[in-house]
Amino acid sequence: MRHDHPNHEVSVVTSAKLSHSDDITLRQRRYVITQSARIACVILAALLPVSLAWKGLFMAGAVMLPWFGVVMANAGPTVSRKRTDSLVERPVEQPVRIAIEPGRVIDQD
Repeated sequence: MRHDHPNHEVSVVTSAKLSHSDDITLRQRRYVITQSARIACVILAALLPVSLAWKGLFMAGAVMLPWFGVVMANAGPTVSRKRTDSLVERPVEQPVRIAIEPGRVIDQD
């Protein structure tokens, strides 16, 4: 069945969102990365021989990163940042057509 409606939107496969399982996997990966950075901040604050200001900065990161990770993990479906240049309508180049006079035969040679 074909519908030729001028206002009918066509779904393009390249503009499809991530599947639910892929989106969950991506958000879990972001959460793990955030928590790993938190652990690194705690370790750096404890082990590095730096000034108290740097230790405070590392500890602030260790306190803020869990909140940031949870917010990012629960933010909803991830918006794809893929380039959408392929979806822009570009003019289609018409092939070159050569008119042949009626009755003229073109041989292969």
